[in-house]
Amino acid sequence: MAEMMKKIKEKLLKQESGVTLVELLASIVLLTIIVTTFLTFFVQAGRTNNRIDDMNEATFIAQEQLELITGYSEELTVADTKKKLATSKNGYNIHVTFEPKDDLQAVMVIVSKEEKPLAQMETRLPFKK
Repeated sequence: MAEMMKKIKEKLLKQESGVTLVELLASIVLLTIIVTTFLTFFVQAGRTNNRIDDMNEATFIAQEQLELITGYSEELTVADTKKKLATSKNGYNIHVTFEPKDDLQAVMVIVSKEEKPLAQMETRLPFKK
């Protein structure tokens, strides 16, 4: 019986079922690399969301300006319309140009932020003379 116990102890001691320090460090390094990779995806997604939010806001502002200009075109001249338009809103710069095209005015609205154009819309409208 004692000899059998001795064989069992030797067999158990020969089996390496534990984790060495090197294996543990290697697994931590691999896990860190994987987590860092996923975190860069989240950071990039956040930047993309911010850029899209800026473009959406700029598009809404440009659309709003065109709707105002359309309303003004029915009752005002180009000069009077220019006086009523805003040059900035919510931190966005608004640039509106009028160019005569036959009997109509080509109206272009460009909305930018920090000198970077984000939205541009154009229409042609009849104005009072």
